[in-house]
Amino acid sequence: DNVSRNAVTISWRRPAQDGGSDIRGYCVERKERRGMRWVRACKRTVPDLRFKVQGLSEGVEYEFRVTAENKAGFGEPSEPSQPVIVCAVNSEGVGEPAEVEKVTELVDQESLPDFELDAELRRTLVVRCRASIRMFVPIRGRPVPEVTWSKDDTNLKQRAHIDTTESYTLLVIPDCTRYDAGKYNLCLENVAGKKTGFVNVKVLDTPGPPVNLIPREITKNSITLQWEIPIIDGGSKIHNYIVEKREATKKAYTVLSTTWQKCSFKIPDLVEGTYYYFRVTAENDLGVGEPAETPEPIRVSQAPSAPENLYVTDVTADSASLAWIKPLHDGGSLITGYVIEAQKKDTDQWVHMATIKALDYTVTDLIEGAEYTFRIMAVNASGRSDPRESRPAIIKEQTSAPSFDLRGVYQKTVIAKSGDRVKVEIPVLGKPRPVVSWKKGDISLKETQRINTETTQTSTILNIGEIKRTDGGQYSMTGKNMLGTVTETITVLVHDIPGPPTGPIKLDEVSCDYVLMSWEAPENDGGVPINNYIVEMRETTGTSWVEALVVGNIFKSTGLVDGIAYEHRVTAENMAGLSKPSKPSEPMYALDPIDQPGRPVALNITRHEVTLSWRKPEGDGGFSITGYTVERREMPNGRWLKANFNNILETIYTVSGLTEDATYEFRVTARNSAGAVSAPSQSSEAITCRDDIEEPRLDVDASYSSNVVVMAGEVFKLEASVTGRPLPSLVWTKEGKELVDTAKLEIKTSDFNTTLINKESLRRDGGVFTLTASNPGGFAKFTFNVKVLDRPGPPDSLTVTDVAAEKCPDHDGGSRITGYIVEMQGKGSEKWTQVMVVKTNEAVVTGLTQGEEYMFRISAANEKGMSDPRPLSVPVVAKDLVISPTFKLHFTTFSVLAGDDLKIDVPYAACPKATATWLKGGVVLKETTRVNAEATDKNLLLVIKEACRDDVGSYTVKLTNTVGEYDAGVKITGYVVEKKEGSG
Repeated sequence: DNVSRNAVTISWRRPAQDGGSDIRGYCVERKERRGMRWVRACKRTVPDLRFKVQGLSEGVEYEFRVTAENKAGFGEPSEPSQPVIVCAVNSEGVGEPAEVEKVTELVDQESLPDFELDAELRRTLVVRCRASIRMFVPIRGRPVPEVTWSKDDTNLKQRAHIDTTESYTLLVIPDCTRYDAGKYNLCLENVAGKKTGFVNVKVLDTPGPPVNLIPREITKNSITLQWEIPIIDGGSKIHNYIVEKREATKKAYTVLSTTWQKCSFKIPDLVEGTYYYFRVTAENDLGVGEPAETPEPIRVSQAPSAPENLYVTDVTADSASLAWIKPLHDGGSLITGYVIEAQKKDTDQWVHMATIKALDYTVTDLIEGAEYTFRIMAVNASGRSDPRESRPAIIKEQTSAPSFDLRGVYQKTVIAKSGDRVKVEIPVLGKPRPVVSWKKGDISLKETQRINTETTQTSTILNIGEIKRTDGGQYSMTGKNMLGTVTETITVLVHDIPGPPTGPIKLDEVSCDYVLMSWEAPENDGGVPINNYIVEMRETTGTSWVEALVVGNIFKSTGLVDGIAYEHRVTAENMAGLSKPSKPSEPMYALDPIDQPGRPVALNITRHEVTLSWRKPEGDGGFSITGYTVERREMPNGRWLKANFNNILETIYTVSGLTEDATYEFRVTARNSAGAVSAPSQSSEAITCRDDIEEPRLDVDASYSSNVVVMAGEVFKLEASVTGRPLPSLVWTKEGKELVDTAKLEIKTSDFNTTLINKESLRRDGGVFTLTASNPGGFAKFTFNVKVLDRPGPPDSLTVTDVAAEKCPDHDGGSRITGYIVEMQGKGSEKWTQVMVVKTNEAVVTGLTQGEEYMFRISAANEKGMSDPRPLSVPVVAKDLVISPTFKLHFTTFSVLAGDDLKIDVPYAACPKATATWLKGGVVLKETTRVNAEATDKNLLLVIKEACRDDVGSYTVKLTNTVGEYDAGVKITGYVVEKKEGSG
C-alpha cells in the first residue's frame, strides 16, 4: 500500500476458511528477492489486516507473505506478494535506487546457537489440567539454527504445535492432561555448534493408575492384592486408594474401601471357585484418578484335593508307568502340574522324580527286583495338595490278564442331567495292553461325533455330548489280551426335567373366597420322581402370576375376591428342574357354591341301561348352569365312577354299559359357567338292571286317519305319542327314505312324543309319511297321507317329433289334469296364439308354412287353474324330418353259455326308415330257424337260439337309407360246459 526508504505497508483479506475456529491473528514474513529464507517481520501476531514492515534496506527488492492463526495453530501461508523495491521518497517523489559501485562477496558471519529461558521456564512450569502449555523461547545464531523439541515416550508432532522463526521457537499444547507433564528437551544446532536445554512441566491433575496390580495370595475364600504407586501422581501427593471388586458374571463394581493408604489389600468373604475382577484407583488433592484393573478374572481358590487313584499301570525291569485321575476339586484355581515322588522299601526318604502336567508318567532308572511306593501331589496357584500313594510295586517284567478298575464309578452307575456332557474314564489294567471295545445293550456302540470312545495308555473313556434320555441304558466294555478276556457293564441314567402336568386342571370345589383344584401327574417324569408342584394364579385381566409350592396334586387357592375371574396353571419340579407350565385353567369366578341337584329318579330300566331324571339346583352360585355329571356305584361296596363322557346339558341322561342283574345307585353334580361345581345330590334308590319289555304303541289323533290336505305355502304338522319299555326309537320315512332335520322340515322327538313340521308347503312336499316306533318288544307303524293343493306344473321335457309334444307335467298340483293348451308363435312375432286344447299328451299342429320357423309352448290345467307354460327349448322349422342312420351299442362283446339263447337288442334312429343288414366275418348272415334278425322302427334285434361254438365270432350290422349309411360291430364269445358221466 505504501513504500518508503526503509519501510513498506502491506494489507490482505481474511482467509476463505477459518478452520472452524476464530482467527487469532496473522504472522507477516519477508524475503529478499534473491534470498532463500523467509524471515518473520513481526514479533507477535498481527490482529489487523494491515501491517507496516520496518527495518528494510533501501534499494533492496523484497517479497512478503502472511499466515493466519486460529486455536488449532497456523495455517498455510499466502501466495508471495509482487516484488517491492525500497526507495527514498521526498516531496518531489521517489528517488532512484542506489547503485553499488563494485561487487562485494557477502559471507555469513557464523555464531554459536543460543537461547534464553525466562524465569518461569527456568523453574518448573506448573499448569492445571485442561489449560494450555505455552513455552516461548527466543533464539540466536548464525546461520539460523535448526530447532528440535523432544520428550521421552511422546511424539510431540502429534501432541504439540511447534512454531520456529529466526528469532524464536514456540511450543504450544492446548487442553493438556496429566500425561503432558515431564521434561521437554530443546536442542539448537547449526554449523557453528550445538546447544541443549530443557523445561520441566508439572500438570496439576488427578493421579494416573496404580501399576503392577497383582494377587499376592489366594485362599479358598480370600484374595490379597498388591500394587505400586502411580507413575504420575498428578502433581499432588496421593492420600489414599479406592479398592473395588465385581464378579466376572456381573457388570457393576462393589466398593470395598475408599480410604485405604497402603499398597496391599486383603479381600475376605469371597465365594470359593468364583471369578472376580478387581480395580484400584488413587486419589490426591485434585480428585480420583484412573483405575488399574486386573486384566484377567481371578478365581478364589485353595490348594487342590489329592489326585484320585494313583495306579501303577505297567512295570518293566527298570521302570514303572503311573497314571492317575485329576483331583475332584482343583481348589478353585487352575492346576498347573503334578509332583511325583518315590520311596524304596525299607527307607524313609521320598525322592523327587518329576514335575509334569500330564495325567501319566513313566518313572525310569529304578532298581530291578526292588519294591517301590509312589505318591503324587497336584499343584495350583495356592500350593500343593495332600499326596496320593500307590500300591507297592516290584520292579520286574510281568504279564497279567485284562481287568477294569471301576472303583471310580459308584455302584457301576453314572447319573447325568439331560443336556450335560458325560465323560466316563475307566482305568484298564493288564499286560500286554488289552484291546477294548464297547457295546450298548447287545449291539456294538456306533460311534458318532456326539457319542464316541477313546483309549489312552492307561484307561478307556466313554464320551457322550449333550446327553439325551434315549442315551440311558447298559454300556458294556470288553478288554482282551493274550491272557484272557474280561467284560464289565455300567449303567447310565439320564435325568431330565418333567413334562407339564397332565391337564386339564380340575376345579373340584369353588366358593366365594377359595377354589379347590386338582390335576394329574406328568406323563413323563424325566426319569426322576416329582418333588413338588408350583401352582400359579392370576386375575384374567392381570399379567403377573402369584405362585405357591405344593407337595401333592391337590391345592386350595384361598384369598380370592367374590366375582373376580381367575386362572391357574401348574408346573412340575424334580431334581433336574422345572417343567413347562400346564395349559392355564378355564377362567373361573370365586362365587358362592351351587346347590345340590335333585335326587335322580329312574324313568326307564333295561338290562344294560338306566334313564335318569333329576331336578335343577335351586341356587346356581350366581352363574347359569352349564352342565351336569352323573356318577354310578355298584352296590354294595363299589366305588363312585363317572358315568358320562360328554357334558350333560339337560336334566335327563341314559347311563349305558351296565351289567345285567347288577344293582346300582346314582348321583348327580352340577357345574356353572364360572367353573364352580356343586356337592353331589342324594343317591338314587337302588336300581337293578333288568328288561321290562312293553311293545311300542303309537297314539295318533283321529284327524290323521284320512288325508291331510293343505294349500301350497301353508304349514302342515304330523304328531303322535308313543309308549313302550324300553323307550322305543322313532323314525320318520317318506317313500322308503328316512327323513332328517332341514331348514324346511323339522322333526322334534322326545322320549314319549314326536312331531314332524313342514314349512311353506309345496305340491312336491305331499305324499305318504310313515312313523315307525321299535324296541326289543316289537314295533308299531302309522301312515300319514298328505296332499298339497296347487296349480299344476308346466309340462315336462317338451320335445318335437314330427311337431308332437310328449310327456305330462311333473306334478298335477294335487288335482287331476283336465287338459293341455297348445300355443304357437311365428318368427319375428311377440304374440302367442292358442292353437288347440287337447286332453292327451300329444298334439299335431297343421297348417304350417314350409321353411318357416315356429316356437311352441304347452300349459297344463286342472280344477285349481292353469300352470305356467313350458316353452320348446329351440325353434322348429316346418320341413320334412330327415335323420341319417345311427345307433349306439351299449356292449360290444357278448358272452353266452353253450345251449343258452342270446338276444342282442340295438336301439337306432333313422328317417326315412333304414334297411338293416347283418354280417358275420364280413359275409352276410344267413338266417335259419335258429338264427334270425328282425327290425322295427326303433330297434334292431338279432336272436340266436341254443348257442354253440359255431356262433362265436365278429358280427356287423349295417344301416342304409337315402341320407346315408352307418355300421358297427359286436363280438360273441362262447363257453362250453361239459359233464362227464360216471365216477372219477
